[in-house]
Amino acid sequence: MSKHHHAPSKMSSAFSIQPCTHADLPVLTDIWRDSFANDPFLHARWPESQVGPATLHAHVKNAFSKYLDSPHTQSWKMVDTSTGTVAGWTHWGMPHTLTEEEKEKERLEKEKEQREKEEGKSKFPAGSNIEICEWKSAGWERMREKWYQKEDISLILQLVVYFITVSPSYQRRGVGNLLLSHGLAWADAAGQKTYLEATVAGRPLYKKLGFKEVDVMEKDLGEELGIGRNWAMIRQPIAKDP
Repeated sequence: MSKHHHAPSKMSSAFSIQPCTHADLPVLTDIWRDSFANDPFLHARWPESQVGPATLHAHVKNAFSKYLDSPHTQSWKMVDTSTGTVAGWTHWGMPHTLTEEEKEKERLEKEKEQREKEEGKSKFPAGSNIEICEWKSAGWERMREKWYQKEDISLILQLVVYFITVSPSYQRRGVGNLLLSHGLAWADAAGQKTYLEATVAGRPLYKKLGFKEVDVMEKDLGEELGIGRNWAMIRQPIAKDP
């Protein structure tokens, strides 16, 4: 599946699906902020009293910019055809084999990150709860290493939904279902498993679309925020009748 190839899917006439571009980054970040406003992990990692909205917005926008530039991935946005408003978006990793050049680049980036960590430099914005940030990153890494179908570190044999978010003003209108179904149609046609990590809010939709829980990471975030949970979920491809 090339960077510019779109997965086949049925699309509601009220929405159209389009590739995300760097020009979309401000609104993509706004949608993330609004849709994750009640996420306990967000508040635990970046307490509002310590990390200002502008600082967090810039940090996340920079991360999303890297998403759009990542090889072997695709990012799609759902656009309301009546207004041109972006209703939601998603970022997927495609099955691929890393080239020697890509493996070397990945190795150098990990070395740089480790070196900066040892020097006391943080990849998180000032004011972040570093303990929770690093715990969350380690949890993602553990689940991905365990559940990605890899023959070795360079070979990814399944689709990965890295991110999906829908603007609160468009929730409960089928946008999340449309975004996921767009990629899942390709997964079914190609006979590919699909992996994602679910929040409490997204888990019911993923179950409805055939994802099964295979793992969970959870942490007590204190009396105010309670227990934070994310689930690793995998969906087997559904064979279509000939």
